Amino acid sequence: MLYDINKINNSENIIKTNQSLAVISLVLLSFALGTSEFIVIGVLTDISESLKITEVKAGSLVSMFALSYSVFTPFSAAIAGKFNRFHFIISAGILFIIGNYLCSLAFNYSFLVIVRMIIAVISGALISVSISFTPYIVSKEKRPMTVAWIYSGFSIASIFGVPIGTSISYKFGWRASFIFISVFSALILIMMFFSLPKNTSVHKVKLIGQFIIFKDIRFILSTFTILFGAASSYVLYTYLKPIFLNYVHIPNKYISLTLFIFGISVFFSNLLSGKLAEHKGIYKLRFIFAAQFLCMIFLPIAFNNPLSSALIILIIGFLMYLMNSPVQLNILNFTEIEYPSCMTLASSNNSFSFNFGIALGSFIGSVIFDNYGLKWVGLGGAFLSLLAFLCVIILYNNNK
Repeated sequence: MLYDINKINNSENIIKTNQSLAVISLVLLSFALGTSEFIVIGVLTDISESLKITEVKAGSLVSMFALSYSVFTPFSAAIAGKFNRFHFIISAGILFIIGNYLCSLAFNYSFLVIVRMIIAVISGALISVSISFTPYIVSKEKRPMTVAWIYSGFSIASIFGVPIGTSISYKFGWRASFIFISVFSALILIMMFFSLPKNTSVHKVKLIGQFIIFKDIRFILSTFTILFGAASSYVLYTYLKPIFLNYVHIPNKYISLTLFIFGISVFFSNLLSGKLAEHKGIYKLRFIFAAQFLCMIFLPIAFNNPLSSALIILIIGFLMYLMNSPVQLNILNFTEIEYPSCMTLASSNNSFSFNFGIALGSFIGSVIFDNYGLKWVGLGGAFLSLLAFLCVIILYNNNK
């Protein structure tokens, strides 16, 4: 009898260890995806000099990546939903590794753009599949924090991954940065191979049939909540460096440190979003967007004083990702019951809607900047926060 109890306890410990490793591997995967997406920001000058193109042209690698990511993620996620999750994430992971290695071999701008766009499509599918694994590796109670940790991999990438890649580029050249991502991703792939469940349910459904979820008003409202919420933040975030220089009066040599501090506030925003999802997150988001609206409205006034400017910007950074887990968990909860065949596609909602928000926020910010000056970008952010506020109120009422 004692032997049987010990055997059961050992089995339970092994299961818990595998679950922990599975969660860690998915967090590290999102870190690798985020580093791959943002790395160009840190090696922009090196790429432009190496390929003999302007920095503006090199910068288009960022926008082309985001555009490909947002447009193609729903389709790549829908395709992924037709396959066994384990087989797909391993196969797509291999393609991701090859893609980053090919970036290191890029001989001209066009080749690099094409490979980066392919990586963007693969990345969108990978993060969607990784989120759809959560029901199989953690209990329902732990799901909010697990989703939050997976998404936090992207903010960790902006805080640590990009500086590491930039340092490697400084010492060994920008191509070495992409080789680093490939090698690191290969190690994560091995971890996923041994820790992720191999036999998850597969629902036979036509590719187009999965898009039935886009008819659900809750899914549509969730999409626009994330889109407008992200756009509100990125009206400011896109021009954070010139704002720090001109209004907070941070010396240029301390900008990296300042961005690091801002990144820390964004990181905690990601983690707190998990806690928020555990306690009526959708209901509480109305207060988050109201706070974001007030910060954006007062931003032009705050710009008159460096201390108030810094404080308001840090608060906006802290509010930036609080919406992620509550909205994504709400989608997963009703999809699991009502649209089980659409789980992978549903898991992609946050990814594609947030990237569309980045594009919209950057565009509105540029229009305000060009026509009225940098001081007034907060007013555009306030308008977008108001739209997100209205969407989440309607979403909450529909949930009820």
